[in-house]
Amino acid sequence: MMNYSAFVPAPQSRNSGLGSPNTEKRGKCKTYSLRMLRECVRQELPLLVQVSSTSMEEDFVVYNCTMSSVTTKHSWEVSYRYSEFLAFRTKLEEQWTCHDAKCSGSCQAVREYVSACFPKKRLAIMSSKPSAIADRQSKFENVLMHLLRCVLLPGSAMKCFHARQNLPSNLFEFLAVEDEADKRSLLQIFVDNHQSTMKRSSSESTLLDSFHSSASTVDSATDASQCMICLDEVDLEHDHRHCDSECVDGASSAIVLPCKHAFHRECVFEWLLFEFHCPVCRSRVCPSAVTNYCRPKSHVQWWLGDFDEDLLRPVTE
Repeated sequence: MMNYSAFVPAPQSRNSGLGSPNTEKRGKCKTYSLRMLRECVRQELPLLVQVSSTSMEEDFVVYNCTMSSVTTKHSWEVSYRYSEFLAFRTKLEEQWTCHDAKCSGSCQAVREYVSACFPKKRLAIMSSKPSAIADRQSKFENVLMHLLRCVLLPGSAMKCFHARQNLPSNLFEFLAVEDEADKRSLLQIFVDNHQSTMKRSSSESTLLDSFHSSASTVDSATDASQCMICLDEVDLEHDHRHCDSECVDGASSAIVLPCKHAFHRECVFEWLLFEFHCPVCRSRVCPSAVTNYCRPKSHVQWWLGDFDEDLLRPVTE
C-alpha cells in the first residue's frame, strides 16, 4: 500500500490488468502497462520534450532534444551523447531519488520505469546504426517525458521530500529550463491563472476585501492572515496590481485558492506538486480528473491527468 495517499484509491491487483497492453478505465481511474505509457498522449504537460534529431560528433551520436513551453511559447534545444544520458540516469537513481524502504512517494517506481525504458549500452560500431539510433531516440524521449510527468503533474512521485528537493531542479538543469515560469507545474499554472481572474473580478475592492467577503464559507476559527502551512503571516492587504512580476511572483506573495484560503506562494506551490486539495479545508483545488496508475515492476506510481477542463488555458472572462 502506498504511503500518504488516502485521497487516491489504489488499484486492485487481481483486476488491474497492469500487464495488459490495453488501458483499463474504471470511472475516474486508469491503469497503464509500460507499453501503453510509451504510447501515451502528453497529458496536459505544460513543458514538452522531443528528441527531434541526431548528429555525429567525433564518431559519437549526439541526440538533439527540442524543448517547448505550452504557456510561455518558449522553445530551445539541448544536445547530449548516450554517455551523458547514462550519467544523468545514474545520478537520478543514486542521488535524486531516495532509497528509504518507507519512502512516502514512489521513488522505486520511478527508478523501475527509467530502468525498463532506458536504452541498453551497445558496442560503438552498433550504436551508430540507424535502427539503434531510432530506438534510442524513442526511449530517451519516453524517459524524459515520464520524468516531466513526475514533476509537473500532481502525483505520488513528489510526495517524497528527498525527490521533491532534488529531482525537479536537476531535471530542469539537464533540460536547460531557465525561466521560472516554465518550471511551474500544472496546478501551479492553474492557481496563477486563478489569481489573475480574482484581480479582474475585484477591481472595485482589494484582495483582502474579497477574502473577507467569503470568510463565512470557510472555518471561521481560521486566522485569515495566516499561512496554515508555515504559520507565518500572509500579506493580503498589499495591492499587487501595480507591482512588477518579481513582486507578484515572490516566494512570500499571497496566493488565494478557489476555496478562499490564502497561503504564501512558495508554501502552497510546493504543496501542489503532490496534492490537489486545500491544506485547510481539503476541498479540491482543480477540476475532476482521472487518477492514472503505473506499476513498472513491483511498485506503484500514480498521477492525475485527463482533467475535465483545460488547466493551461488562461481564463478570459
